[in-house]
Amino acid sequence: MSSFNFLGNFSEILPYEKIISYIDTAEWKCECSTETEHKKSTRPTIEQEQSLFYSRHNSSRFEVIVKNENFFPDEWFSLVGAKKENYQAKIYKTMPGNAEPPHIDYFPSFIGHTKEDGSLYTQEEILTLGKNIIRAWIPLENNKLGHLLFSPEEVIHRWKRGDVWEFVPGKIHGFVNAGREPRYVLVFTGWRA
Repeated sequence: MSSFNFLGNFSEILPYEKIISYIDTAEWKCECSTETEHKKSTRPTIEQEQSLFYSRHNSSRFEVIVKNENFFPDEWFSLVGAKKENYQAKIYKTMPGNAEPPHIDYFPSFIGHTKEDGSLYTQEEILTLGKNIIRAWIPLENNKLGHLLFSPEEVIHRWKRGDVWEFVPGKIHGFVNAGREPRYVLVFTGWRA
């Protein structure tokens, strides 16, 4: 089974020029998930172990939250089958020479790390919750040399601006910028309708 479902080309639906313009003025925050997320005791052991090989020097990215920028029209929500309420949206900028190692999405920026009682979500709980979550990967430009999205089953290295993929919940994936230019991706996370 594929780790990514192609949802179609949304170039006529999403306001790409507005999004690209926003990138130029964004206040980026540098993140490194191997230093913050992958080392958590609730993550799979292999993710905790592989985090030893990744650091801010080879696994950082910049992000900006764009939920309140009105980039998603009503038509988007009906086409991807997501609720309009309580979604999350971020633009990620990955500089050349950086990678996000293989991992499973646990949605910490969407549902948080802890349950209402303060305890951490288990892997099993996250996988169950993940079935009710849609995460869409939206490249903001045509593919460029060295920009890859990968899983054990496939590598996506060609796309057009407007193409959108859904990450299949519970599947391992990662990305690489082994190119010469920054890679810009919009990631939408929401509850399934």
